[in-house]
Amino acid sequence: MEPNSVGRKFGIGVRVASKMMIERAARIGEKPAQVNPPGPKKTSVEKPRKPAPLTQVYAHRSKAVAQGARKLTAALWRPVAHASGIIWLQITGLFFSVFAIVFASNTWKLRQNWSAGPGHARFLAFAAVTLVFAWFAGSSFYRAGRKQRSGHRR
Repeated sequence: MEPNSVGRKFGIGVRVASKMMIERAARIGEKPAQVNPPGPKKTSVEKPRKPAPLTQVYAHRSKAVAQGARKLTAALWRPVAHASGIIWLQITGLFFSVFAIVFASNTWKLRQNWSAGPGHARFLAFAAVTLVFAWFAGSSFYRAGRKQRSGHRR
């Protein structure tokens, strides 16, 4: 064989093999071809289908990746949001409790002015504020406990 003919035959073989590989890659994911019933064969030659453009393949992959990222984010965020919500309610209840204790101690100091006198209005104001902050603290801890018992359903 001459050197030119070997290179020519090798080049033709590579081109034919690459064309076959592209056609097979295009057929991946398609339905299998239907087998024709036995009988006279058709003489017409079917054209091979063009492979899907790479932009469609990459668009499909990017949508799948985006959907997976959303699911991962949701799976990671829900437990964190749930736990941080419970902690937030407990911390809020703690601060309301501190304020209720401070106002309760001032109310206790003013208890002798309960019946009458110039400090009566101040005593009633401190008592009312104590009750309001105690209510806020209790309701905050109640909501935290309820949220903790309910789990991820909320």
